[in-house]
Amino acid sequence: MQIIVDGYNLIFQCGLEERSRNPTTLQRARTRLIDSLSSLASDEVKAGITIVFDAIRLPLEETETVSQKGGMTVMFAVDHEDADSLIEELILKNSSPKQLTVVSSDHRLHKAALRRKATPIDSDVWFDRLEQLGNQYFDTPDTTDGKPEKPDLEVLKQVDWANEFRLTEKPISTASESDCNDRGTTFNPFPKGYGDDLGEKLADDEPEP
Repeated sequence: MQIIVDGYNLIFQCGLEERSRNPTTLQRARTRLIDSLSSLASDEVKAGITIVFDAIRLPLEETETVSQKGGMTVMFAVDHEDADSLIEELILKNSSPKQLTVVSSDHRLHKAALRRKATPIDSDVWFDRLEQLGNQYFDTPDTTDGKPEKPDLEVLKQVDWANEFRLTEKPISTASESDCNDRGTTFNPFPKGYGDDLGEKLADDEPEP
């Protein structure tokens, strides 16, 4: 499992930032994000998470553009126009994009992920699910985003619906159309000759005058 997180996008979408925005508060927000993800995911999952941050230059407390924090990879897009550009490059270079999840609310990155058949998901949706389910979220990821799977039309075409519902082309009644027309208003629901023997028996039982 591989996950690329648009760092500042998640921070701003999920309310992890402070009211003022300066190098000190951003550093605290980054630490808060890393600590949160580190506490919610297992070591195995964290090993596959890469968090990417915008950066014109490295923050004062950082010494490398790529480092390990909380068991995850943290990258600063110093040599790129912005974090989106670096994330697009990572998506393009990924060797197994179908196993990749891109966490960002940026539609530009959603399109980049879909072009390589990776799975995009909005930052707030992903983080909310992670907070609710913890590491169980990664055990059974919801790649359909809550939407029901579409039925397989080819399978439906092959179903013998008549047999499934015990349908028949024959009418329930075996009477002919002429029989129905001849019934008139004195239609007798019993077959012809029904009860004749009963009439004969009653006649035999009548006492002679």
